[in-house]
Amino acid sequence: MSRRSKVDKLPTGLKTELEQLLSAKTHDGYEALAAWLREQGYEISKSSLHRADQRLQRVMADIRASAEAARMIVAANPDDADEHSAAVIRLVQSQLFEAMLRVREAGEVDPAEQVKLLSQAARAVADASRASIGQKKWADEVRRRLDEVERSAEQSGKRLDAVTLQMIRDALYGG
Repeated sequence: MSRRSKVDKLPTGLKTELEQLLSAKTHDGYEALAAWLREQGYEISKSSLHRADQRLQRVMADIRASAEAARMIVAANPDDADEHSAAVIRLVQSQLFEAMLRVREAGEVDPAEQVKLLSQAARAVADASRASIGQKKWADEVRRRLDEVERSAEQSGKRLDAVTLQMIRDALYGG
């Protein structure tokens, strides 16, 4: 097993600030970042910072690719039953389980930090579940309202033209 990088050993707040600088590309290069970290009391080489930046960029690229793939899947396969969200939640739970096993095997993480990470992960899954439920309720409400409009139109013997449908869409979606 390889040793942890010096960047990974930084205090959480400082590491977060460094990652923000790297991801936003708002720094003057790795030498400037190394100097900034020296001022903070940490000696990290520009090579280590470059490796950390590459790792961060790979993660961000993976996230962008996953998000794009999800958009394409949803566009190609409408999901009234919200099965995509349920699958994502299962995937996240599986990934969290694997990550927890890796953390335990590494043995380098403080148990209190493990509990904190697990709590944050559980909160994220709960938030995703609530979002999924809210989306499903909204979709049901929109369907119910559209059904009401269709029934009302049928009862009055009228047809819904394109202008009327656009007005309904604007009213439903806050257009």
